[in-house]
Amino acid sequence: MRDKFNIDELRGLACLLLVSLHVIGHDPSVAMRVPDDSWYRYAVDSWLFVRMPLFTFLSGLVYALRPVRREHLADFYGKKLRRLGIPLLIVAPAFFVLQALTPGTTASPDWYEFLTIPVLPYQHFWYLQALLLIFVLIGFLDAHGALFRPRPFLALSAAAVALNLTFGGTLYKTVDLFSVSQAAYLLPYFLLGVAFTRFHGALSAPPARIGAVAVLAAGALIHQASLWHLIPVEFGRTSLLALVTGSAAALVLVRAMPAVPLLNTLGRHSYAIFLHHMFFQAAVRILLMRLGADDWQIFLLATAGGCVGPMVLQRLASVNPWTRTALLGAA
Repeated sequence: MRDKFNIDELRGLACLLLVSLHVIGHDPSVAMRVPDDSWYRYAVDSWLFVRMPLFTFLSGLVYALRPVRREHLADFYGKKLRRLGIPLLIVAPAFFVLQALTPGTTASPDWYEFLTIPVLPYQHFWYLQALLLIFVLIGFLDAHGALFRPRPFLALSAAAVALNLTFGGTLYKTVDLFSVSQAAYLLPYFLLGVAFTRFHGALSAPPARIGAVAVLAAGALIHQASLWHLIPVEFGRTSLLALVTGSAAALVLVRAMPAVPLLNTLGRHSYAIFLHHMFFQAAVRILLMRLGADDWQIFLLATAGGCVGPMVLQRLASVNPWTRTALLGAA
């Protein structure tokens, strides 16, 4: 199935969406410091329902191609701890120190946060914690054969939807131990990716495909109406609209994505880009802002730096097994 769809292109698209978000910044006080009414802000807000759901959908799809078996569960957990946990303990603290010590950064972290990095959300590294929790849950259920039949799978999916709408993202504003609420936010999309692999026939039927396109079109229109203030409602990433639109977008994109060499290249380096893009895009952005470059120049060059830099780093780190494990979580 992986050869049938352009998975690496989708990963490359997700990387571009993530890197460009961090170049622009979540609000006017960080990164490029563009105002809320700028086109840059509008662009990244338009992809709110797609960015991380697409990443997670693809993780579930690829996982389901080789699901864990009971006799291999301990080995599976060990590999996921290495792949996700080691970068969490090495790359995230390294970025914290660099951000704290580098002049010109738009966010200066409190040093006490350094000690909480392994257990509390920090920057985009919260995704590693949340995904690790999801793998622990899904791996255990799959190892015991609980998710290979439609009914128990639907029951878990219904519970995941309820968690997404009620619990997902709520604790992030207070104490979100090991990003558990973010795991609740992502779980439905991971399960959708698993379902796309495991129950492909049902999701490939014409009604399902037409329905996904219709839901995506309607959801995008409503979201755009909100962004343009045509309706007096703001939709967060854990709203019902975000859930159905993000799910539909993943199902449509996985079928519609064409073969694009550039995106394919980015996708084959997607994990390195995810882990390390902040180092490179921030360096390019800070330099260009000091030189007085125009916003469009900063945006394009910092986004390019955030993609190309990690690709070069992956090539260099892969030469040595110690750096390969420390910087990429690879064996």
